[in-house]
Amino acid sequence: MLDAEQIILVIPVWNDSGRLTQFAPELVSAIRASNMPIHLVIADDGSTESEFSQLQLIVETVQAAGQSVDLLRLTPRSRKGGAIYLAWDRFPNADWLAFADADGAASGYSIVRLIDQAMKNGPNSCTVGVRRNTAETKVQRTFGRYCGFHLFRFLVRCLIGLKLEDTQCGAKVISGSLYRRIQDKLSERGFIFDVELLLLIQRSHANFSEYPIPWTEKQGGRVHPACDVWGMLAGLWRIRQRLHSGRYKL
Repeated sequence: MLDAEQIILVIPVWNDSGRLTQFAPELVSAIRASNMPIHLVIADDGSTESEFSQLQLIVETVQAAGQSVDLLRLTPRSRKGGAIYLAWDRFPNADWLAFADADGAASGYSIVRLIDQAMKNGPNSCTVGVRRNTAETKVQRTFGRYCGFHLFRFLVRCLIGLKLEDTQCGAKVISGSLYRRIQDKLSERGFIFDVELLLLIQRSHANFSEYPIPWTEKQGGRVHPACDVWGMLAGLWRIRQRLHSGRYKL
């Protein structure tokens, strides 16, 4: 357990040890340089035995670098949102809860700066990374991903009225007290979980902040637009139905 403020950073992984192998050293260097008491949790969401063995080696390397880390194995699969929530739930007294994607699209130093910004925003707050292309925060992604991003944002705004710049960026920080206020209302566990989480945070009237971060798209991602689009649209519709039924009243 950690002294002072407890900061939990979860990295959800599903058969993605190769990219995490590349990202982990940079992330650990950034955490160690920050001197923040960040505890790392690698949440393995039902990977194969060979992939899990690789994750164990990654954890050993992280520990050897002096970084506190847990490896959480989830079977059966809980999907991305479920893996993050299950990991967060293991730390009921945490002051801050965060997650970052395992591919390193957002650098370790960007993740640490995001956590630092969240702590400056104070308790009862949420700070989310946004992919905003500026001179300071370059965003590199394919044209197809760019178009999909804007189409999805349009649908989120039309269907549930959530007018945020970027709901799907894989870097978010929420205060533990705020998460515990809304966690019983959270139903989605797949890739659409971010939308429901942010909708509930917005409805809680918490301090909400969007923080631009650099982003470089990585090859080998687990989101496949042609396959996953229908599931995400179905998830949006479920969220819309819950919203209009009063399920999200706080």
